[in-house]
Amino acid sequence: MARGPSDPTLDLARILKQKDKPTKAKARWRIMVASDPSRPVRTFTLPRLLPTLISLFATSLIIATVVLAFGSWKLSGSLGALQRRVRAMVQAADSVALAPGGNGRGGGANDQLMTAGTARVVQTPGARFGKFTLQSVNTGEEVEVTLNLDTGEVDAAGYARLRHMMRCQRTTAETPIDPRLIDLLYRIAQRTHQKLQLVSGFRAPMFSLATLSYHTRGMAADIRIPGMTPLMARDLAESMGVHGLGYYPVSGFIHVDVRDDNARWTDYGQNRQDGEGTEHGPSHGEDVRRGEVAAGTGTPPI
Repeated sequence: MARGPSDPTLDLARILKQKDKPTKAKARWRIMVASDPSRPVRTFTLPRLLPTLISLFATSLIIATVVLAFGSWKLSGSLGALQRRVRAMVQAADSVALAPGGNGRGGGANDQLMTAGTARVVQTPGARFGKFTLQSVNTGEEVEVTLNLDTGEVDAAGYARLRHMMRCQRTTAETPIDPRLIDLLYRIAQRTHQKLQLVSGFRAPMFSLATLSYHTRGMAADIRIPGMTPLMARDLAESMGVHGLGYYPVSGFIHVDVRDDNARWTDYGQNRQDGEGTEHGPSHGEDVRRGEVAAGTGTPPI
């Protein structure tokens, strides 16, 4: 029996046939470029997962940015607190160093020591005073320091400016300056009648390669003397009995410190110019001529 076009079984068979056909995969993203009519159309096919990957990458980037920003904020707060503590410790040490004395018997004496740092040099009858000027080649700062030649005391204002000028150029940290170093700089200035030029003073320990560097203890300075070659400055310091003396003919300065023993060395290394924080000395890879280090001192810490 023939079935007509309106037979419902035909529609059912067609539906079942279409259901059994394999479904086509979801079409990928395509970009068609037709920039030149004389050339064929270019088609670029993009992976279907590309939008998902881009979203995941953007989300990860945002999370990483938030975490880093929070960590930086916490680190800056900790660093600020540490700087305030170090500044308070330095101020307390300076107050004690500048104090004219004290019996150490209780809180009253300690209070006097803490407040004495703000006083001027003690005006003892018939006291002799001396002055010298130090200029920083790194910052251009200039300080005039007045000291009592009889007692060795330094005026508080000048000492504070000197300590600030001799700060570490990398961290801006300061340290009390050894009074013997101040006296040595004064004597050199008096012998030469010149304004001394400071190349390097205090260096923070974390930026010092030497284990026992005298720069980290406020006991050393790298200086230049206007009108004198480094060789002339070295011979002058030698004649004055400077204990720690380094000669840097290429860099153009001398190192002086107030260590207890005697040490002499020459550094013919590369020109370090005025780079604060760069360690100088024969113990850090520079070319040292044979016999330039004083006998019995070995490799001197600087």
